[in-house]
Amino acid sequence: MLKLALRTLPLFAVIVGFAMALGAYMNYSGVRGAYLDLIDSRMEMVLDDLQANVYSAVSLGIPPAEQVTLPALLNRLAEADPLIEAIDVAGTDGVILFSSDPARRGAREPEEGGFEISRTVTNDFGAPVAALHVHYDSRKPTESIDHFGRAVLADALPAGLFAVLVGCLAAFLVLRRLHSRAIQAVEHAQADMIDAADRAIDELDGDQPPSRAT
Repeated sequence: MLKLALRTLPLFAVIVGFAMALGAYMNYSGVRGAYLDLIDSRMEMVLDDLQANVYSAVSLGIPPAEQVTLPALLNRLAEADPLIEAIDVAGTDGVILFSSDPARRGAREPEEGGFEISRTVTNDFGAPVAALHVHYDSRKPTESIDHFGRAVLADALPAGLFAVLVGCLAAFLVLRRLHSRAIQAVEHAQADMIDAADRAIDELDGDQPPSRAT
């Protein structure tokens, strides 16, 4: 019984631990994906408002470079979300026409930015007239996700150890019960074999003819 438990329980502990670790990772991964999707949705809403304003002016014949009301709009949109670092409106040549950060105006938008969401504004003929870029701070979302990951690990580790201990104890009790039943079955089978052998011997004795007296 002890040898069987020593062979079976470690494997059972590994399976339970793996299941707990997988559950914790799936929980972390799901929340992380939902949180990042939420941030992207917020940035997309900013781009929706900005695109609507730029396109409305373009449809009236005002090119992006002459839309003097954009700086005030960019400032309002940037102040509405603490994650936003800068919002740029660039021309088709990549030069920033307007930005919520005045120091960026006149510079060229980098081809490979960090954490940003971009969108192209087209006119009624489908030709691009401007590019919109929302740059946001990646440190706060990363710190929040890391903090959540540490919290999940802190909760999952003791829960996993407790589950492993309880699972191993339950498995040990089940093995012990099965072992007892197996012993009883063997003893019962042996008793039945002995009874059958006794009956066979009695039948053989009954079939022998009586010996003649001399």
